[in-house]
Amino acid sequence: MQKFHEKPMSYLYEVGVQGGIRRAADILGINPSVISRQISQLERELQLPLLERRGRIVVLTEAGRLLAGDYFESRQRRYKLEAHLRDLRHMKGGSVSVRIGGGLVSTFIREIMTTFSGAYPQVFVDITVASMHEMLNAVVHGDTDMALAFGPVGSPEVKRYSFHWGPVCAVMTPDHPLSGEPRVTIETLAGQRLIALTDQFGLQRYMNTMFRHSGLIFTPSYRCNLFSTALELSAAGLGIACMSARAAEPMISSGQLVAIPIDNPVAHETQCHLLRNSDRRFTPAAHHLWQLLRNYFSEMTDDDQAISGR
Repeated sequence: MQKFHEKPMSYLYEVGVQGGIRRAADILGINPSVISRQISQLERELQLPLLERRGRIVVLTEAGRLLAGDYFESRQRRYKLEAHLRDLRHMKGGSVSVRIGGGLVSTFIREIMTTFSGAYPQVFVDITVASMHEMLNAVVHGDTDMALAFGPVGSPEVKRYSFHWGPVCAVMTPDHPLSGEPRVTIETLAGQRLIALTDQFGLQRYMNTMFRHSGLIFTPSYRCNLFSTALELSAAGLGIACMSARAAEPMISSGQLVAIPIDNPVAHETQCHLLRNSDRRFTPAAHHLWQLLRNYFSEMTDDDQAISGR
């Protein structure tokens, strides 16, 4: 039986998913010529074409689809095997993997993990802070049990529960000239020193949308890739950060910062999303964590609606 090497098979699979060698190379972070050489070598070994061009895209031939499908199924079996081995290594209940948006970390730790660890004290929990794009990729490819994301999510092929998680606020020091205002407009914010997150963050995409709808361009004085950095910059009086009050809650509770709601419809319609791959089987511990998250965010949404109705 002919033996196939995993690397060229993985390249072939990614070309099929992305619809082109260059796009696959961008995703994998390698030179396109590396992919071309590996697939060409595989074609010579098999004496079969694996790729064909249709217009501007590259598609897999029938032989290419068979190989890519076999690679995907083999990878899924290996992931399941690795998960079972981790379960044995970490004893009862095994392990749980979670990808999470930076602005949801403090809520996740305080409200979810304290309860979860009491029920499953010996379960290993792998928590990775990630951007929306990274989370969706991890869920789709089966690299994580679940993800907790904030921001516009589009229509990914994953199981999703969405919850209201607003409003987005202008976060500043208590002695800032705007700190006593009941709300702040986008036009007012445009004249301030602003602290931005990178565009990979759902929160920043919301901010860009609000400014664009107001006919303005979001022009920050600072840009960073961590919520904690944005909060520290704001607490130092260097500018205004934009996020939910829940994301800034520890510093608000300590009196270092205040959160003023942004007066814009988009700011009040923001959502967070609980995501999972329906093909990925949960361990009992992962299922318990998923239910804790669903219950918590459902209750928070009900509370918000009750408060707004009074």
